[in-house]
Amino acid sequence: MNPHKDGWSLSEIGFTDWRRVVDLRLEEVYAITIEDAGVDDEFLKSHWKEKEPPFEFVRWFGEKHDLEPRKPVWLYPDQVVAPHQY
Repeated sequence: MNPHKDGWSLSEIGFTDWRRVVDLRLEEVYAITIEDAGVDDEFLKSHWKEKEPPFEFVRWFGEKHDLEPRKPVWLYPDQVVAPHQY
């Protein structure tokens, strides 16, 4: 499997590691945790099983819930996006 644009190759990432990256990314981008967002593990596992990269999940989740990033963020290596562009 080829790595995704954010550098993640899901061929060997376990759920626990994927969840930890999602949690860290949510905090980095939106200043919330998985628990703050009210997301349960069954919901997360469905996205992990679909092999969704953690950064893509956080981007999708933020867009779905109309969250505002707290500062300029890294979407992909070498690509910074300001909050109003995210």
